[in-house]
Amino acid sequence: MKKAVLLIGVVWLIVAANSENTFAQEKRLNSTPQAFQTFYAKFKRAMVKGDKNTVASLTQFPFQYGFDAGDEGTLSKAQFTKRFKELFGSYKKLFSQNNPELFSDNGAFDLTSDDATHFRFEKKGASYQFTAMISDP
Repeated sequence: MKKAVLLIGVVWLIVAANSENTFAQEKRLNSTPQAFQTFYAKFKRAMVKGDKNTVASLTQFPFQYGFDAGDEGTLSKAQFTKRFKELFGSYKKLFSQNNPELFSDNGAFDLTSDDATHFRFEKKGASYQFTAMISDP
C-alpha cells in the first residue's frame, strides 16, 4: 500500500512539473519577441488614437468576443469597426501603458485589464494579429 501511494505521489510530481510549462507565463512587453513588440507598438498607437481602421487591419476576422454567457460570438470587419468605441472606448488607459505585463501561452500573448478582460494576440504567419477579446465573468 505504501509503495502504491509513493508511486502515485511520484507520478503526480512528474505530471505537475511537466504541465507547469504549459501554463501561461507572465512577461513584460520588452521581454517578448521583437516581431511582437513591433506589432504591439503599432496596435497600441492605433488604440490610443481610436484609429479603428488601423486596429481592424491588425485584427483577424472573424473576430472572437465573449462578455457573458449568451453574449459571445464573432464579429465581421464591418461589425468590428461599427462597434469599436463600444468595445474599446474604456480601455484607452490600459493600452497607454509602457511595457505592460502580458501572459504568454504557446507563442500567443494576452493583455488583461483590471476588469478581467483578456485581449489576445497570436502569431499568424510571419506577423501577429489581434484575435480575441474575452471577459471573465
